[in-house]
Amino acid sequence: MGFVRADLWRRYGGLCTVGKSAADIRKEITAAGWYASLDVDGTIRAETTKDAVNDILTYKAAALQKVRQAIARRTADPDERKRLYTLLREDRWLEDPYLHRMMRKHFRHGASHCDNPFIVRSDKHETHVVDGRLVVTIKIAKQYGEPIQLVTTSNGQGVDLTGCNLRLIVKGDAVEIHDATEKTAGRPCGKAEIGVDKGYTEAFTDSDGVHHGRRFGETPSEYSDQVAATGKARNRLHALEKKHREAGRIAKADRIRQHNLGHQKLDARRHRTRQRLRTIAYQAAHSVVDKAAAVASEDLTLPIKGKAQWRKYNRRMSGWAKSVLAQALEEVCSQRGATHVVVNAAYTSQMDSFSGLLEGRRVGDKFHRANGDVLQADFNAARNVKARLHDPDIVRFMPHIEVRRILLARSSGATERQEASVGRRKPRQRSADKSYKQLCSSF
Repeated sequence: MGFVRADLWRRYGGLCTVGKSAADIRKEITAAGWYASLDVDGTIRAETTKDAVNDILTYKAAALQKVRQAIARRTADPDERKRLYTLLREDRWLEDPYLHRMMRKHFRHGASHCDNPFIVRSDKHETHVVDGRLVVTIKIAKQYGEPIQLVTTSNGQGVDLTGCNLRLIVKGDAVEIHDATEKTAGRPCGKAEIGVDKGYTEAFTDSDGVHHGRRFGETPSEYSDQVAATGKARNRLHALEKKHREAGRIAKADRIRQHNLGHQKLDARRHRTRQRLRTIAYQAAHSVVDKAAAVASEDLTLPIKGKAQWRKYNRRMSGWAKSVLAQALEEVCSQRGATHVVVNAAYTSQMDSFSGLLEGRRVGDKFHRANGDVLQADFNAARNVKARLHDPDIVRFMPHIEVRRILLARSSGATERQEASVGRRKPRQRSADKSYKQLCSSF
């Protein structure tokens, strides 16, 4: 089944899906008979094929959403937007050069390296309890062998697999059995309306000044530093293995590769770190929804162009760590009946949340207002995110240049001071330990 997944991605991971639904692709595969000769049970082959095709089309749907955002940033003409959206929705994006270019950018040809799962149809498995353990029996066609019996670690209480397709994932000597269930409604949400700022040190900071998930940044920092140290040591071992192989000491080189350059420990460490991050993110999201019925958060799907990050930022704050915050907030709000609104993130960290103007300056974790007051930077950003919830002029996919123009126009005539504070080149960041008088002297 690993070969089937890889082959389907090779065949349909790109332009071959244009104008085709999942049913069309499956009919094409069946008519061609590419996998009919494989020594695999027919239902397992068919269900795994269906699963792979759905994965490809899900990947394509995510690319279409990215292109919709690009269209919203490209033009404000409603007729032109409607034309482009229509071509995109009807899967006719090859007819427009701009849409074709955007789809090539976001819908790159995918590949599958997943070779250990397969799908079992709902009528091809049954369960029973033997000696206090739940046993799952997978029915296999006689020509391919006897039924497979999987003895689980569960006693079977509260487990009902009737009518469910199963995803079996083979991991070494163990097999994971996954089934889809409908998640029940969670506990009631709060009644307030708040905005949250996503961070690194803390998962969320709300517009009331409360920090949620304070230990979020410690986990990826510790993990990334450990991975960096391990990678340097592995590079030395790679060089040593290459040296022995070139010198003809093949057996020694093979032992180094087998016992010192594997990935089991690295994969296990990555899995543990991601589980810790998910736990902190979901706990923080529940803490936010405990007090809120409506939550506004920033849209951080696109990087900030031209922003220079510190040296270890890309290694520590990976895109996965950022996306798990958005996923946790969206899923917890959906489960508990709260409303989650994603707003435009442009200039939420540079605005003064009390005056609503593009003035003041952020230095580290502090925001210095024009009148001399000092605010916590994440708290100030969260207040601005909350204000965007009811801002009729600034919409989610508006370009940051247009957001800047609107913010300057709201000030009293767009004064020279505001033009200078926004338009001049960003100075080198000062240390947060500088005195208050030194920081405010540039205003």
